[in-house]
Amino acid sequence: MPTALEHVAVLPGVDLALAPDFVSLELQPEISELGADQFRKLWHQAEPRKVSQVIVASTDGKAHKIRLHIEGGDSKWRAAWTTWELLVRKARELEGGDALDAQDEVSADGQTLTAMVKAGETRTFSLQLCAALDGDTPPGIYSFVIVARSTSVKEPGEVRQGGYLKLDHPTSKFLDHLPALYTEEMDKMRAEEGGASPFFERFLLGFEDSFKPLQKTLDRMDQLFGPYSAPSEFLIWLGAWVCVPLDENWPEMKRRSLIREAVELYQWRGTKRGLSRYIEIYTGVVPEINDQPVKGMRLGPDTKMGAKLTILGDVPGHTFVVTVATPNPESLNEQVIHDIITYEKPAHTAYSLRLVKRTA
Repeated sequence: MPTALEHVAVLPGVDLALAPDFVSLELQPEISELGADQFRKLWHQAEPRKVSQVIVASTDGKAHKIRLHIEGGDSKWRAAWTTWELLVRKARELEGGDALDAQDEVSADGQTLTAMVKAGETRTFSLQLCAALDGDTPPGIYSFVIVARSTSVKEPGEVRQGGYLKLDHPTSKFLDHLPALYTEEMDKMRAEEGGASPFFERFLLGFEDSFKPLQKTLDRMDQLFGPYSAPSEFLIWLGAWVCVPLDENWPEMKRRSLIREAVELYQWRGTKRGLSRYIEIYTGVVPEINDQPVKGMRLGPDTKMGAKLTILGDVPGHTFVVTVATPNPESLNEQVIHDIITYEKPAHTAYSLRLVKRTA
């Protein structure tokens, strides 16, 4: 095992600890660049990660402003394998100087953490450890050192704490699908090579990695069919699957609501109820639909203009009037409402649409 610098105290009044101080990680490939896993970034699923807790305590009754960073214990250590994470204090919790100067801060690259430890306080910071496969990262045990250095010019000093990171190649699950002879032989070769993965197992991992994006998609297949869980670019296909023509000009949540109610809307297609609900999904208000014929005002039984009786405001049979009253009619696309009515109404009917401003 490589030698890591053990706990060295040369900063009086500050105690530093790491738990755990030995962390094992599997070298994982960067599958996000394969391209086949097009939905991977759209799902909010927690990825496994390893975290060590760095504990800093003030033991001399004074406040200390310190700067934490990581140094590699050997030449193959990479700074990108570790990043700092902390919860920033509120201004009223700060001590020891101007609030802005005393504010906790993580550098842009995540490699350095500056924090204030109040008198008699013990604080815990998270050190995230991660590594990926590349041509220059062999498996093995790597040492590193956490350095807590004082930012004070008058009282300089630092305290160090060592730790270890073990990197292993993941074992291939494809071996489970091969005869037991292969697994037994791999165990023998692994013992001969001091625990390193044999070439054949790493060869299988290449094929296994190429299937991971597809497997991730299959694992959440049920979510792809959910109107509120499917990714936005999947909605067009999902709408076609339930025979609902989606207009991309609709807001996303309204398109999702339409897909969710597609089956029920088909049960009431061609009816006043179905049309009302369809328009409500888009406009957010319940429309008024008058499907009764309206007789207009007549000027008189014998009054004629030309050869026809003069009638004002007459609505013939098989015609209905749709009135949408909303506080902001300008926010609605009138053509979209026309398309909805045309799609939902019985073929032999005609209609008239009125968009009015609701004042109450």
